[in-house]
Amino acid sequence: MVTLLKIIVIVIVFVTVMVFFTLHRNQAHISQPPGTAKRLAIFFTVNSASTSDDPYFDELRTPVFMMDAEKLYQQVLNTGNELGWGIIANDKDAHNANFIVRSPVFLFEDDVYVEVKVIDTNRSALYIRSSSRTGKADLAANSGHIQTLVKQLKAEKR
Repeated sequence: MVTLLKIIVIVIVFVTVMVFFTLHRNQAHISQPPGTAKRLAIFFTVNSASTSDDPYFDELRTPVFMMDAEKLYQQVLNTGNELGWGIIANDKDAHNANFIVRSPVFLFEDDVYVEVKVIDTNRSALYIRSSSRTGKADLAANSGHIQTLVKQLKAEKR
């Protein structure tokens, strides 16, 4: 009985460590507003994330870039390729693209849709939606995809 209890404790500790490692890798920002409990509740029950002008999480605020839509669209395609994301479809005229992202360990597939929206001749915004193909929770993977793309695009802009 003691051996079984030890195995159960080891499994629980291992799973807990793996979950928190995954949340960290996915840029979950657990301690940021609206708080740890609300973030965990979302990451354990929702399997999609998207940018918006009034996001639940600050890191999902619609990113705005000081460049025309065509240039930003090209950078989105190039960055997706550099990240190893597969392009499922893209429409140059509508400035949108669909990518597939595979998780490194279990090869779960997530769909990332990106649309460049014109603000004016020198500014463009990105609407990004990332959704898991399977499961009811994503452990912040979809939010992580969005943050990774935006950070990479901002780094390239420099």
